[in-house]
Amino acid sequence: MTTGPLGAVPVGKLAEALAARGPGPAAGSTAATTTALAAGLAGKVAQGAARTDPAALDLAHELEGLRTRSLALADDDVAAFAGFLAARRSPGGAAGATEAIVQVPLDVLAVACRVTEIAAALAEHGPDALSGDAVTAALLAAAAAESASTLVGTNIADTGEVVGGLDGWGDPRVEDAAERAGEARRLAERAAF
Repeated sequence: MTTGPLGAVPVGKLAEALAARGPGPAAGSTAATTTALAAGLAGKVAQGAARTDPAALDLAHELEGLRTRSLALADDDVAAFAGFLAARRSPGGAAGATEAIVQVPLDVLAVACRVTEIAAALAEHGPDALSGDAVTAALLAAAAAESASTLVGTNIADTGEVVGGLDGWGDPRVEDAAERAGEARRLAERAAF
């Protein structure tokens, strides 16, 4: 188990924490951290693009905010799941905790989709010397979006939450998340190929 914000944990230690048994960082925090890495890499490209296109500096600032938000979401994911596990043990306490373990991956998805959009645009219009970085950022962010999308459905289903008589996979949030992640994947693939 890690202590402190995940953004301050060295990558090797984070990988150890992910491999450890028991509660702690897992799939959601990995998707958020991957989004942060993608935002950082895309930020490098935006900084490079700003040398010839000052408007790219705005993208670099936005990406910095998205990177910071992603790292906060990694911590939020760990806290939400720990809260869910604790609430599950107490009568009637799971409702709010259930919402948190669904909302965090939805938030990761939103950030990852935006990072994918920016990185794909930078791959097309940014400096040629940094196109590999932009494409990699787009692919990483799209993968994080797909992971977060999957977690929306998984977390709804795992909580036993029922919407309109359907299990989590029939929840409209799942379909919406899948559509958004699919669009991120298509953007990243266009940037790559």
